[in-house]
Amino acid sequence: MAALSPPDLLLALRGARYGELQGFLDAVQARFERRGMGEDELRAAYAPFLRPDPALEKAFGGWRAAYPDSYPAYAAYATWLFGRAQALRGTLPVTQLSDLRWRGTLSCVQQLEGFAAHAVTLRAQAAGANPLSAWLLLGRARNLVGCTLSLEDLLQERYPEWFARPLAQNPASLELRQVMLDHLRPEWGGSDEQMFAFVRQQEAALGLGDAHRLWADYHARAAHHALHFLGDQVTGVERARLAAELYEPHAEILFVALTRAVGADAERQEALERFLSVAEHDPELRPSEPFFWALYNSDHFLAPLLGRVLPLLAGWAVAGQHAAAVALGRLSLLNRHWHLPDPAPLLRRAREEGSVEAAETLVALQEEGLGLRAAVTDNRFKRVDILQAAELGSAEMSWRVYRDFARYREQFGLSEADQLRSLLRSADAGHNEARYTLAQELRAGHLEVGEDGVLRSIDARPLQRSLDYARYLLERAATEEHAPSMRTLRLARDADWRSETARRRRPGAFWGA
Repeated sequence: MAALSPPDLLLALRGARYGELQGFLDAVQARFERRGMGEDELRAAYAPFLRPDPALEKAFGGWRAAYPDSYPAYAAYATWLFGRAQALRGTLPVTQLSDLRWRGTLSCVQQLEGFAAHAVTLRAQAAGANPLSAWLLLGRARNLVGCTLSLEDLLQERYPEWFARPLAQNPASLELRQVMLDHLRPEWGGSDEQMFAFVRQQEAALGLGDAHRLWADYHARAAHHALHFLGDQVTGVERARLAAELYEPHAEILFVALTRAVGADAERQEALERFLSVAEHDPELRPSEPFFWALYNSDHFLAPLLGRVLPLLAGWAVAGQHAAAVALGRLSLLNRHWHLPDPAPLLRRAREEGSVEAAETLVALQEEGLGLRAAVTDNRFKRVDILQAAELGSAEMSWRVYRDFARYREQFGLSEADQLRSLLRSADAGHNEARYTLAQELRAGHLEVGEDGVLRSIDARPLQRSLDYARYLLERAATEEHAPSMRTLRLARDADWRSETARRRRPGAFWGA
């Protein structure tokens, strides 16, 4: 079987060479079902489709149209949907996720579950079928929306179908168990007790190496929860050490833990170098987002390691890990004296593939000014970048478009509806000033959000749904200690939240100059 590299697969998809894709992935599936390859190779075959590039959706549609009964076509599209959902969901708890990202995540998950389930149905009709890839996607989709198992369910082995059915066919699968371990993470509704019980329950069915890996993953997830959700740096470092001892790539988690705990530079550098050594010999390895945060906060000892760090960051960015491109941009911003290679081309590529953070970083690069480029306060070119970031869903850039709308209306021929869309998008994405402004306009009876989700100008007593949404926006902002929102909620009376008794507010002129 001819081997195709990830760029080959994406080029074939973009070039509508569906027969080539079909033949390659059919051969991969057949070989896997004959036990001629392991689950690592199967995962690698579909990994290129994790790239969350919106432009790929049309190509996936063409593939399914050309091969309507194709398991690979549906499994690959479901893989892409998971990449999109994962990019939207991120690592934050639901309570800290913006409304825009949470709705987008749920929409992708709903589609993902439908297409992955259909892929299972298509493959189940074949003799000796083993649609492991599609089952794993169904599990990962569930993980994005939260744990559904109790400890009693786990102890009694009352597992969901997406785990039980493929496990019966793949009793030694490490990857299935890793997905279930993720399902049991405390921040997603599980608990440390559930994770521990699960690993103890499953280790006898695994070989020694895979059992050690599952224990390592358990400690890595416990370390993440202790650091990022409990604020327990001591426990986080201890668990990260255990994870790294059992599985060397988890030195990444140790580097993050030591950085968050402000550990000694020598110890942090040692952990970083351990991870770099692994990454340099494993082109498929991808660090987590906290790793990039740790890099930004290690610049005082990072300079001697740039010769190792920069090629890895560039490689990850080219492979589609947008956070790596953003890391290159932020390191350039934070350390001008390093004279790093221009990160803009990789950032533009990430922006084209839907990365909000990359789009925001491109604006920041203009504002700071690097090398011979002067810092830009405002011009027509910068407004192009700001508008692109806003249209991708950036809360800050949408707010800038709204506040400075006259210039954008003149340059891009926008309408008042576009300004309203910018305000709603900014509030929806979590900008507290936008939340406050929109809430006050809703309470004033100047605006309403229709059932179609479109924000419109009105001049009438506010509807009940407008008041409910206004209160929700103010409460979300208040949880982040936004002073005007906190004051407004404190001063409001119960009657102000009922449409029949609400006093119409007069927050001031809506349309800015």
